[in-house]
Amino acid sequence: MGIDLTPIGRTAFEPPADPVRRAPASAFDAAAISSGEVPAAPPPEVLDAIGAAARAAEELHAQGRELRFDVDDASGHVTVQVCDLDGDVLRTIPPSRALDVATGSPLD
Repeated sequence: MGIDLTPIGRTAFEPPADPVRRAPASAFDAAAISSGEVPAAPPPEVLDAIGAAARAAEELHAQGRELRFDVDDASGHVTVQVCDLDGDVLRTIPPSRALDVATGSPLD
């Protein structure tokens, strides 16, 4: 089973034109989460992480690279491949390294 994250269209992360309406802080407390309530909006740190991952994907794309994620059927482990924009595999990296890249660390 594979997940191909080939970009389609615009890849730049842009915040919405209208500011995101934030749920009150009480919506994110432990009681609300444990009761099964879903917050009205993701917490700010989640939005920041999404933005960081989008910027990392843009930087990789500018370098002619992209990450592809797959699940090995035999082991059930996630594999991450660094590919060029033609889909040729350049190397395989551990999933933990992909997380580092998504948070801004260089791929090299």
